[in-house]
Amino acid sequence: MLRAGAVLLTLWAGVHLVIALGIVIMVLGLGQNAPALMILYGDIQGKGVDTRALATIDALAALGNGWRAAMCALSLTIIWTGLLRRAAWAFWSLAVCVCFVQAVDFASGSFYQHRSLLDAVPSLLPLAGIIFAAIGVFRFQKSVES
Repeated sequence: MLRAGAVLLTLWAGVHLVIALGIVIMVLGLGQNAPALMILYGDIQGKGVDTRALATIDALAALGNGWRAAMCALSLTIIWTGLLRRAAWAFWSLAVCVCFVQAVDFASGSFYQHRSLLDAVPSLLPLAGIIFAAIGVFRFQKSVES
């Protein structure tokens, strides 16, 4: 179960890492606007948006996705070093961070004004990973104590 949890969490962190790095490169490296503009306005150029607002959106996209990329890279390190060694601290660190990020991700969708419960479906992957990891870590600790 532990390996299955690690694989699911790796998929979750890996996909988010690639997306976050892509957005950072797109905004900072290529000088394009944040992809959220396509969701909000149907146009990534931001036509009709005040230039200061556009700069703020782009800065927040670069900053937020930079943090998300760093969190995903750190998560991958914890998964493959601490979690697979059945370290309880690694499990709790990942559980708290992953659940927090998923909750904020779901809640922030309300700004796009078209969220539904179906948008919570992608949260099932890391949730399953956390549950499988918990079974693997704590079942092993229980059998060692016996």
